[in-house]
Amino acid sequence: MLIKKELQNLPLSPAPDPTKKIPLTAGAKIHQLPRCGRILALDVYQQRKLLFRFFSDGKNCITWSEHPGKPGWTKKNLFQFDGIKYQAISIRPCSVKRITHILKANPSSLNVLHQTEECVGEFIERFHKQKKERARDAKCRLMEQHLDMFPAYPDDLDEFCENHVFHRSIVYLSKLEKGKRWGRCMHCGREFLLDRSVKPGSEGTCPKCSFPVRFRGERATKPIVEKAKICIPSRVDGQLLLRYTDVRRVISPDEREPEFDYSDFFLNIVVEKAGRQKAYAYWWRSYPYYWSGWSRLKNGSGCYSYTYVYTENLTEVFGEQYCHVDLQAGLRDLLRPIDFAGILRNLQNIPQAEYLFKLGLPGLAAGLSLKESGAASFSELTGVSKQYLPILRETQAGKGEINLLAESQKWVPFEVFRELCALNLDITGLTTMQSIMEYNSLGRVLRYLQGQKKIKKTYANLLGLYRDYLDMARNLGCNLKKKAILEPRDLKAQHDLLAEQLAAHKTEKENLLLPHAIENGLYEWAQEYASEDYCVVYPQTKNDFINEGRILHHCVGNASYYDRHVLGRSMVFFIRRASQPEKPFFTTEIDMDAGRIKQLYGFSDCSAPKEVRGFVEGFVRAAMRWRNAERMAG
Repeated sequence: MLIKKELQNLPLSPAPDPTKKIPLTAGAKIHQLPRCGRILALDVYQQRKLLFRFFSDGKNCITWSEHPGKPGWTKKNLFQFDGIKYQAISIRPCSVKRITHILKANPSSLNVLHQTEECVGEFIERFHKQKKERARDAKCRLMEQHLDMFPAYPDDLDEFCENHVFHRSIVYLSKLEKGKRWGRCMHCGREFLLDRSVKPGSEGTCPKCSFPVRFRGERATKPIVEKAKICIPSRVDGQLLLRYTDVRRVISPDEREPEFDYSDFFLNIVVEKAGRQKAYAYWWRSYPYYWSGWSRLKNGSGCYSYTYVYTENLTEVFGEQYCHVDLQAGLRDLLRPIDFAGILRNLQNIPQAEYLFKLGLPGLAAGLSLKESGAASFSELTGVSKQYLPILRETQAGKGEINLLAESQKWVPFEVFRELCALNLDITGLTTMQSIMEYNSLGRVLRYLQGQKKIKKTYANLLGLYRDYLDMARNLGCNLKKKAILEPRDLKAQHDLLAEQLAAHKTEKENLLLPHAIENGLYEWAQEYASEDYCVVYPQTKNDFINEGRILHHCVGNASYYDRHVLGRSMVFFIRRASQPEKPFFTTEIDMDAGRIKQLYGFSDCSAPKEVRGFVEGFVRAAMRWRNAERMAG
């Protein structure tokens, strides 16, 4: 045991006198202390000035640093000076024996000048290694204890997921015979007769159990696989356990009922000790072909995945009332996954969360932040009128969808908002929709895009296509007040047409940059430069760059070379044979500020021979003289 108060009172150990070659010295003594026991005190000096003191009882170690800026206790290895592992330290042999006796070290170095640091360094390394191993073992034991606390899945979890997580089932249809066909519902398991109006691919409800279903032919052999996430709370020995699980439902025509698979991906344990809560978090990590297993996260970490909530035991876990609300009643019929941990946290800390939860808006209650805790009304909390409350409660709309309501300058009918929520757009899709609403109303956008089903794209991609079309139309000065332009009959064709026009317009502007730069004096300094074998050609248009890159198969046709050339700082010149000045031969890029060759390449980026490089270097020197003379004349 090392007690700092006792260690501080130990006298310093004497050390040999320093020399010019060995300025570091050390002395060691063994002390018998009442509470610490047998202690090794090793004092290290530099030119007779104490650097630090090292104390050890053979099991633990600690160091007192005399650093002038910040003296104090540390567990770092101060024997490694400037990254040198074994620094020469002058010490008496008797002191080395004391060190090896207490630290149970056996130095391999025959030089006594290096034995001190070798013994202590190995002990410190061994000490920290053993400490890490003990901490890792304790961490693993604690994790095993926590994982064993979680009970088995509830017996009715399959039934709960079928009724409250997956909101639609499948009805398999037989072949049509005499205008009728048999249907078999995978939700209730019953069979019934249907007329010819019911076709595979359509949607409806089961005539026996009234559950929403999608009709599918029995000849389809591929199973239907759907996935969701669910949080299963429980309480064991007074501790709150939150189990986050991936749910996989498989519906196959060969089976009589759906099959469910469960796999945990996140675990939270809230432990109460001495009136204080401590939250442990474990995350299932999976590395294909390498390793899979549970990993402990930082205490207080939470799961950020939105999940459904198993509500059949919420009263047992949280009681009849949790922060003045009935969790079981409020979360039983969730239409969308929510942040369950966010609800528990906000109900404790934000009064407005209780208000929204009781209004039937648990999703909004979970997403509240402390910045919104000062809101005094429904409109301040949501940004919309309370007239929208019935449809918000019915659809359990999220914050992004409500923001679209707030952005809308006109009243949005309930059926329009219901259609929007049915799309289940992610944050990217909602942001795109919000930007589109600068041009068109929400209802008209939904109706228009529904009419563009012939475009084989997802709804999110269709939104992006429409937004790009509107932005291009505005940049080209089109009259977006006309319906034919605002809502074109063929969105894809009009989008591609405007893209071509915009590209041509941009190219036309870019092509004028070099002629304008030449008129403004880009080549005022330039003169003809040629030898018997080679000559220099100055590009005059953007097409010159494109043709040069296309014929020589290199990248000078890229826009970046053209843009830098127009600025006159990193310029491109064409090197041609004197006998064939029209035929591309080599291309060079020259830094006109530094007066050096940046690049010099021929066909397929081949290197230039010595005579070509020598010719170009002569041109660079001449170009710099011409530029300087032009500036002096100006």
